[in-house]
Amino acid sequence: MNRIVVITGGTSGIGLEMKKNFEADGDTVLTISTRNLDEENHYSASVSDENRMQEVINEIGKKYGRIDILVANAGFGMSGITELITSSDIQNLTEVNYYGTLYTIRPALKYMRGGSRIVTVASAMALFPVPFRSIYGSVKSAVLTLSFALRMELKPLGIDVVSFCPGDIKTNFTSNRIKDFNTDERYGTRLESATLKSDSREEKRIPADVCARKMYLLSIKKKTKPFYIIGGKYKLLYFLTKITPKSWLLAITNKLYGGK
Repeated sequence: MNRIVVITGGTSGIGLEMKKNFEADGDTVLTISTRNLDEENHYSASVSDENRMQEVINEIGKKYGRIDILVANAGFGMSGITELITSSDIQNLTEVNYYGTLYTIRPALKYMRGGSRIVTVASAMALFPVPFRSIYGSVKSAVLTLSFALRMELKPLGIDVVSFCPGDIKTNFTSNRIKDFNTDERYGTRLESATLKSDSREEKRIPADVCARKMYLLSIKKKTKPFYIIGGKYKLLYFLTKITPKSWLLAITNKLYGGK
């Protein structure tokens, strides 16, 4: 197809697997990540650095004249007790996951025309909040809301916006997640138990290449829905949220994560 595709976080995990899919289809893929790689189509930058992202996107835009598909994928996770997580960790996560998405999209828009598409990567946590993931879940909810608003804002320009909410994916994401086990007598071992319970499901997670393949195929559809949930279990859970009182869902989720 020879589309010009830009992927942040495109050197590992889902981003790397999506890159392989686009390249197999004949597209030119430019990756942006914090890694220093000696590759012609890779740019080293942190998405949280607005000035650097403007430089990189402008360099790509001027070189190729357009951006057909922009995949704002870069991000990382965090778990911890909301009261005790450090402000610096909260700020770092927000800067990368939310502002990084914004800093990627804003400079790219002037190189996007009718028929182009923006892909954002939110999370199942944006739809199904769990204890001790409050910061990550709320930030990803903000990414999802941003995507919905942009979809309406850019529709008259012919620019499509679609967001993905992956569930448990088998990548380095879990091991790279900030895990703040700081606790006190009020919270006891609830955080550690909840985190270990979540991490114990690692082998049941969706392989990154399978997830990326689904996201890729949905990304190149002629018409898209505003968002897609990746993972059958999470599709079922989303259906249940529509027919079950929120108080019940929160109570059940809380118990599953060691609450009372």
